[in-house]
Amino acid sequence: MAKSIKEIAQELNVSKSTVSLVINHKAEQARISKELEKRVLDYVKKVGYKPNSLAKSLATGRSNTIGLIVENIGDSFFGPFALYVEELLRKKDYHVLYSSTLGDPQNAQDIIDFMLEKKVEGILLAPTVDLEEHQRKILEHKVPLVVFDRNSPEVATHYVHIDNGDSSLKACSHLQSIGCENFGLVTIDSDQPQMLARKNAYLQFCEETGMQARILHLPYQNLRQKGMTTLQNWVAKNIELDGLFFTTNYLCILGLKSLRTEEGKNFDFPLFSFDDHELFDLLNPKISCIRQPLEPLAKTCVKVLLKEIDRGVSSPKEYVISTDLIKR
Repeated sequence: MAKSIKEIAQELNVSKSTVSLVINHKAEQARISKELEKRVLDYVKKVGYKPNSLAKSLATGRSNTIGLIVENIGDSFFGPFALYVEELLRKKDYHVLYSSTLGDPQNAQDIIDFMLEKKVEGILLAPTVDLEEHQRKILEHKVPLVVFDRNSPEVATHYVHIDNGDSSLKACSHLQSIGCENFGLVTIDSDQPQMLARKNAYLQFCEETGMQARILHLPYQNLRQKGMTTLQNWVAKNIELDGLFFTTNYLCILGLKSLRTEEGKNFDFPLFSFDDHELFDLLNPKISCIRQPLEPLAKTCVKVLLKEIDRGVSSPKEYVISTDLIKR
């Protein structure tokens, strides 16, 4: 059975406060000798003592907890991203408290309030729209904040992201290179900056090449109920279409369900996805995509946040991570 601080103190013939100070990295501050500090630490390691997290938090004033707020922890982008973040932070003795906004600003506000109450030491945030006030609230609490994937331009924060515009132009050029002369864009009815950037790049491509813009905005909140039928009807009306560019992978999966079924058997043209998915390499024909570099994104977010925690809040910077065009 693991020993308590009281038992460790008795074994070493020192006070409980001495053991507590050493365990909580306050030996130098308390002017405890290096020899005694080493003797305590060696014994603690030998007996496998692990301090109670609440007691440690009270003693050090630190929670060793990072908040991670994403749109949907269960999807193929945020799920693996969260695992990378958790693995990186675990090596630095941090725990991750994460939650999903589901794209709802009220959810996001409630989650932020909860995490501030829990005294998280920093927050990684993929913001919803209309979240500026609560982002400022985080900064007012002096809690380090790193925004990723999408941002709120009105709030100056550290921002880690990929170049959505250039990546989308690469996607459009790829579709053109394989013979698509009238391809459409399928996106969601959202004002999220990353989605707007992808749509605007498509519109720019249309303007530069003279291709007619054909854009379908699917309802984010009712995607499962209305998405497939809406997409099938839209494609059926736009008979000139010879390809589709989906602005995120779950829309592309919906497209596969809609257009490669009995009802959609007449819709046979290339599909392209912004964001990869493990299914896209297994299908026949396979799906080309823009692959977001999840591990570099996570490493950059964690590195910037830990630097903020260790050195204090600094002037905001922008970090852009390059994407890969996967041709299949």
